[in-house]
Amino acid sequence: MTPDQILNPSQREKSKTYLVNKLREAVFSWREQNYPGVSNTTRRLLNFWFGEDHIVDNDLFSFWFCQREAIETLIYVYEVMKLRKFIDLAREFGQGPISAYDPSYDQYPLYAFKMATGSGKTFVMALSIVWSYFNWKFENKDDFTSKFLIISPNVIVYDRLKRDFADLKIFKTYPFIPPEWQDDFNLKIILREDPIYTIPEEVLFLTNIQQLEERKSKKKETEEFVDEKLSLPTVSNISDIAQSNRIREVLTICPNIMILKDEAHHVYNFEKAWKKILLGLHKLYMEKE
Repeated sequence: MTPDQILNPSQREKSKTYLVNKLREAVFSWREQNYPGVSNTTRRLLNFWFGEDHIVDNDLFSFWFCQREAIETLIYVYEVMKLRKFIDLAREFGQGPISAYDPSYDQYPLYAFKMATGSGKTFVMALSIVWSYFNWKFENKDDFTSKFLIISPNVIVYDRLKRDFADLKIFKTYPFIPPEWQDDFNLKIILREDPIYTIPEEVLFLTNIQQLEERKSKKKETEEFVDEKLSLPTVSNISDIAQSNRIREVLTICPNIMILKDEAHHVYNFEKAWKKILLGLHKLYMEKE
């Protein structure tokens, strides 16, 4: 068995995870039918990623099946089935009754992929970014986005992600973008140490979780900053966030952003600090709308 070999659900051990088994079957059937229900942009990406030959460093390259299944599942759930909340996913694919469901946590699309260490989670993040970016550019600006935030859990992971994403290295090295679209990929990378002068229309922020924590000594300053900036009609002309990367304040005025959390262990433990931070930012933004 090779890492890129497609597995039939009947060949795999049953998962104890609530949604996995029925989702595997649905995605496998959808793949066998050649991806009905997707946009022309998504179809081009899927065929390019998984249907064409690629050469990287003079060797034949192909994405691993676990990476393929992850991005296919995201596309199937979000774009084809249009399921945006856990309760809808549970009704469609859940095994057994729903227990301990709290709708206050089910406010926006939230998807998790359980992948083994070393199986290429970073590639799945890059695939997700490219899929959303080009659908935003060519298809539908309401359902997709050109703004992304990758959150690392610590400095060690941050440094690894920085090596991958700085200067768009990962997108230039591996076959994520069809050749005819490479000139249309204008993503700006803003690292945690970079000052933020403006918010580009097409941007990837890379930071660690600590930068999203509210600095209690700066609480008043933050509230005044947010109140002032939320009165603006757009978010494209912010010119005074220059002295430090104030990513937390930026996010409160940045609608429709895809947030990708690397190594999101225990993602359904809502007491985890990162989840509470993101829910708080979402609440603040919605209150100001």
